[in-house]
Amino acid sequence: MVRKFAVLFLFMALLPACAAMPPPFPRERPASQVRESDTALFQTAEASYRRQAYRQAYQQYANYLERYPQGDRAMDARLREAEISGLLGDWQGSLRHYQSILARQPQPEVGLKARYGIGRAYFKLGDYQQSVQVLDSLTAAPDLPRSLWFSTQALMVEIALKQSQVPQAFARLRLAAQDLASGDPEWFEDLKTRQLEQATAPELEQLATLYRDNPLSAALLLRLARLSQDSGHVEEARRWVATLKERFPNSPEASSAERLLTGSKVVVGCLLPLSGQLSNIGFRVQRGMELAAKGAPVKLVFRDTGADPENAAAITRELAQDESVLAILGPLSSAMAQSAADAAQAAGVPLITLAQKDGLTQTGNWIFQAFLTPRQQVRALVRHGQSQGIQRFAVLYPDSSYGRTFSQNFQDEVAAIGGELAAQVFYSPGAQEVGPTLSALAESLKPQAEEAPKATALFIPDDAAAVAAIAGGLAGSPLKGIQLLGTNLLNNARVPADQLTALEGVIFPDAFYAGDPNPEVQKFIAAYRQRYGEEPDYLAAQGYTVFRIMARVAESPQTLSRTALPQQLQNLTGVPGLPWFQKFNAQREEETMLYLLTITGGSIQMVPPPSGGEPRQ
Repeated sequence: MVRKFAVLFLFMALLPACAAMPPPFPRERPASQVRESDTALFQTAEASYRRQAYRQAYQQYANYLERYPQGDRAMDARLREAEISGLLGDWQGSLRHYQSILARQPQPEVGLKARYGIGRAYFKLGDYQQSVQVLDSLTAAPDLPRSLWFSTQALMVEIALKQSQVPQAFARLRLAAQDLASGDPEWFEDLKTRQLEQATAPELEQLATLYRDNPLSAALLLRLARLSQDSGHVEEARRWVATLKERFPNSPEASSAERLLTGSKVVVGCLLPLSGQLSNIGFRVQRGMELAAKGAPVKLVFRDTGADPENAAAITRELAQDESVLAILGPLSSAMAQSAADAAQAAGVPLITLAQKDGLTQTGNWIFQAFLTPRQQVRALVRHGQSQGIQRFAVLYPDSSYGRTFSQNFQDEVAAIGGELAAQVFYSPGAQEVGPTLSALAESLKPQAEEAPKATALFIPDDAAAVAAIAGGLAGSPLKGIQLLGTNLLNNARVPADQLTALEGVIFPDAFYAGDPNPEVQKFIAAYRQRYGEEPDYLAAQGYTVFRIMARVAESPQTLSRTALPQQLQNLTGVPGLPWFQKFNAQREEETMLYLLTITGGSIQMVPPPSGGEPRQ
């Protein structure tokens, strides 16, 4: 008996210790905890997607699906994978993703999205027959959301325009208009404009007769009036205007037609340096504007700013007092642009500056900026470096306003991605001997023991001659072979052959590239070459761009005024004939498609994109 009690006492004494020991197998997490982890991982991917870090987002969605293939947001993640593949230019991959989603027999709403994605992928791949087949079947779906109805019809308008089928395009445009409230108004307006520009006069007449009572016919009649006016057939233009006013008297197109007959044009002032040291760049911008001016309802009044910021401010105030002047374009240099911006903001006149200085639009809500900024350039370079696995950078910059600005922006952007700026070294602008500077830079970047180098990319914000000289000096230094990065100053067709050889492999961004096969780009280049006997550059392209932007706004049937213009500019999303222009962002800065360029075999070429994506940022 005593023995029994002893054993029982010992067993009870051991209970707390046993309870403290971990279980032999891990316990399953509660379902709620699993769902929380599921949601957290998906939201991380969504955050990357929203900030347009698409490659990172794609990997995060893939990680999510690997861990939670049956998760609550698994199908959403698969849709995102398909979408991002397309955004990165991999339309074959996008097609496979969407087809895989359909094979899973998803919920009807997901299936409809996947079918639209398949149709869009076929369109991007140039298989218009397959695309139309898929999209046509999609329009017959009984539960098709109205927004998807609009997108499907709009995409078929795109296909019809690609195949020069203007009547079919117009018929689809009418169907898209039925659900415009659920669709993309900017896309719709762009499609309408391109359809009108592509149509011949007989096609316009045919459509205006066939759809005489449809509100869209007002745009057809206005286009016919403009074509007649431009060809010198004034009486014919009057007849079309009369028909327009009779059928659609209260339409915005009717008021535009009245302005067409009176010959009134929108007046825009333009401030450019047409004398002095900067006249060379001023004339290139002016040529781009003049090339775009033919037939446009915009009259440009050019004023020479010279090199005096006070002169720029005085001209701005003078133009602002003229009530016929809708807006002002320019100036080019940072100091003059700031002076003109201050004057324009005080006078309440819209100004679209063509200077690269960061922060100009902070002057006030009347100020817009249509020029490639240092921040935009370094962001493209650093993001490209990051996509290539580069996390450590160095900067070698001229001790000038240009060099210091780019160096500071580069430092900020490297910090933003969590990278390391291993060194920032400056040199005197125009220095003939940079050997000591390069030696100091090489010493600061020297590898320690068996460790990797402290930097794998070197940014040099200077012109082609300076960067070529530095690159030549690097060839015999410990930094030989380091990846060089530069600015759009290197995108210059006038760079001598020996400098191009020295610049082999350097990477730099620009918003214009003459080698782009896009038909609209080549059309602009051919027209510029024919008129001026030389190749255009970014300055000429930007002059062309800002004029086309104003012309597009002026062609709008909406009432134009200084007060309304800022909102009209911010509503622009793409302009026909300007494939590089995207929009003005919330800060009123132009967002443009950037090319990443390099020098290969003595010529400027686009950097091959990773995994077959678009060669732009």
